[in-house]
Amino acid sequence: MDRRALIITYYFPPLGGGGVQRMAKLVKFASGMGWRFTVITADEPGDIIARDPSLIEEIPQSTNIIRVPFSLLPNVKKRSASLMSKSSFWKRYLSAFFYLPDSRKKWLALAWKSIEQELKTEKYDVVLVSIPPYSLSFLVRRIQEQFRLPVILDMRDPWSLNPYKIYPTPLHRYLDQRLELKAVRPVKFGIHAYRRALDFYRREIPDFAQAKWKVIPNGFDADDFNELAGETQIAHKETFDIAFSGTIYSHINHPTPLFKAMAEFKAANPVQGAKVRFVFTGKAHIDLKKLAAKFGLENQLILHGYLPHKDSLRVLKQVDALCFILDDRCKRSVFTVGGKVYEYLALKKPILALVPEKGEAADVIRQTASGVVISPQKIKEISATLSAWASGNIPQFSFNGIENYRREKQAKEFVDFFEQAIKEN
Repeated sequence: MDRRALIITYYFPPLGGGGVQRMAKLVKFASGMGWRFTVITADEPGDIIARDPSLIEEIPQSTNIIRVPFSLLPNVKKRSASLMSKSSFWKRYLSAFFYLPDSRKKWLALAWKSIEQELKTEKYDVVLVSIPPYSLSFLVRRIQEQFRLPVILDMRDPWSLNPYKIYPTPLHRYLDQRLELKAVRPVKFGIHAYRRALDFYRREIPDFAQAKWKVIPNGFDADDFNELAGETQIAHKETFDIAFSGTIYSHINHPTPLFKAMAEFKAANPVQGAKVRFVFTGKAHIDLKKLAAKFGLENQLILHGYLPHKDSLRVLKQVDALCFILDDRCKRSVFTVGGKVYEYLALKKPILALVPEKGEAADVIRQTASGVVISPQKIKEISATLSAWASGNIPQFSFNGIENYRREKQAKEFVDFFEQAIKEN
């Protein structure tokens, strides 16, 4: 008889984006490993979160999906409609100001009715709560105490250590970190995508049971790339295309360092410098056209906007190199990588990592020998790298051990940990 797991996750197909895929791919692969899943997720109207209907096609029909409706931030929208309409940053700033740990915590009360009904009427072997939103972590202790089931907290992103998270004041960050430690302390079994975060818990939480936690990073689904195998890559004879995929924010992965380096290269060598093009697929919270114009790069910008997952991969397959950015002036940048990076690895194209030189992201690039790591502040070094790569002088990167980031392998690690939790609960 199959084992049964209840997954509680706010984000699930047909929502799109990198945060959706960790649980979606787990269900896809673990359903073939003797596990059946019920997923309790949010049904949020509007276009705040991008949608990708192609992802729902991968979910096995045996999966029971319970969608709990929720409308986001009506009060904040009323208070500050004019301000929020002008700036995505201010939307996130105001949300962070009024809501700790996040704006979706009111969903918990609505979701609890479905959670309680499922656990009272159906038999489950394990419960998995995946965050963010970080407020979902409050469910762990409540389920543990009321139902005596093994409950696993899955953290696919850091919490207060997350450099993408905005804190309006130092007090907000202090209070959020207190909430985090309070929520993590009673967790019996946990999974985290990043090792440095567990080191932080070991330092901050007395008697933190690190042996009851496992590191399972984010990854890539090889099936997505097998479908691209028969597609011929376009040979760029006149241009050198470097792509950025995902979401660009105004405060942590701003492409200004790359654009400055492109402009410097172009100033030093106008013919060769004009060959480098920035290709973007995803959602930008800044005006990329305006930024490119500032550096005289108007004709070197290719914008695709948000695309369904597999269409985005097709764009990335056609470029010459890949790039991602984490501002190393933010100390929290050492604690994360970014989900798209693992898909970069699967494409086996040179990666230009403009990130802290000692951090999780740099570790991944160096361990896999998949690209170069340069601080975003080292514009001349970035420019020199672009010059070399655009001239065809690209090192032979080996992409060592990238099979460790395959979603199928990671699903096996998840179900093995499920069994451990069942045994030790």
